Amino acid sequence: MTEAFLYYLWRYQLLQNPLHTVDGEEITIIKTGLLNSDSGPDFFNATIKMGETIWVGNVEIHVKSSDWEKHGHQHNGAYNNTILHVVFECDKDCYTQNGVMLRCLELKDHFNSQIYYKYEYLLHNKNWIPCANNLSEISDFEWKNWLERLAIERLENKSEFVDELLKSTTNDWEKAFFISIAGYFGQKINKLPFQILARSIDLNIIARHKGQLMQLEALLFGQAGLLDAETGDIYHSQLKKEYEFLSKKYKLVSMPAHLWKYMRLRPAAFPDVRISQLAHLLNKTDFLFSKMLETESLEQMNQLFSATASEFWDSHYRFDVPSPKKPKKLGENSREGILINSVIPFLFVFGRHKGEPKFEERAIEFLSKTAPEENQISKRFGELGFTAQSALESQAMLELKNNYCEFKKCLDCKIGMTLLNRLEKR
Repeated sequence: MTEAFLYYLWRYQLLQNPLHTVDGEEITIIKTGLLNSDSGPDFFNATIKMGETIWVGNVEIHVKSSDWEKHGHQHNGAYNNTILHVVFECDKDCYTQNGVMLRCLELKDHFNSQIYYKYEYLLHNKNWIPCANNLSEISDFEWKNWLERLAIERLENKSEFVDELLKSTTNDWEKAFFISIAGYFGQKINKLPFQILARSIDLNIIARHKGQLMQLEALLFGQAGLLDAETGDIYHSQLKKEYEFLSKKYKLVSMPAHLWKYMRLRPAAFPDVRISQLAHLLNKTDFLFSKMLETESLEQMNQLFSATASEFWDSHYRFDVPSPKKPKKLGENSREGILINSVIPFLFVFGRHKGEPKFEERAIEFLSKTAPEENQISKRFGELGFTAQSALESQAMLELKNNYCEFKKCLDCKIGMTLLNRLEKR
């Protein structure tokens, strides 16, 4: 038996009446109280009728009543307003700090044992997800409702990253957004170097050179430390000469070139190509965050974040590495990755921070209209009969697998609870 399962029984009132304290007082639960996720009693402000008296106070839940003393609650004044001790087994009388003996409700004979057996199965089976063998029992309506909630939850979790960026930039939304966008140009392998690059350049400097692509490329490549070596190429020499002038003018210090990684990368994702694409993006619009807030359609947003490396890169992957001639456009998957992982979270968090729901709603709308990501998690859910129809659903699947299924949090999951609740009704 686990406390989590007892919380579940109490919270959703899956208890078989009549209920009595171990002393024989009849119990009627009027309100179960509010679940407390911090320190202190498990449920606040419950309303319970015991005998002829209605009590309002807190409820504490344990597997055994003796756990009260194991946890030291008898010495903690925060538990003095506990009106009921709910346990699986009452093996000892317990008292509050002020000497009041707790009324105790023993649950071991007051719930459908089939629910617990099912819960145990979910908890201990070795399937890819605990309910893999039962997921077919879930309706499409139940599934989509839960995914929508999970997608919002994932955005809320991503807000921590946005908040950290804002804190590191003294609440400069433009700078924080630029760092985030640059990071996703680097994908996983070069995410950090791209963020370092973005932090090294004042956005006002970039704004002064909007419409001057060569100068923007010189700034980015120079700050990236990729202009130090001699290549004998005219384009490289022009960039280097331009950067020498700009670095003196703005007192710039470049980052070490050794931070950039090329191993296990597709040539199209080499940092040289990505830096040129980022320069192209900045050449179109300098203050990306402000422009992003003004963009109301997904089509316009995709246009805003489309980028193509300059002509030199049509025939190169690195300064000194020629390639078959082909325009180096930012791929659709990369652009959608930027939208999903940076643009949409920033929209959502900005709406929350500023109390403007329209930005939160727009973020969710964009997510629901963007194509689903292709990854192992969405693929496995598809094999179980639930194929992602949008990025909203594929993001929700990531949240479900990584933050619920991996930790066997079936009692916090709407799917798990639905499967268990159906046993109660049989």
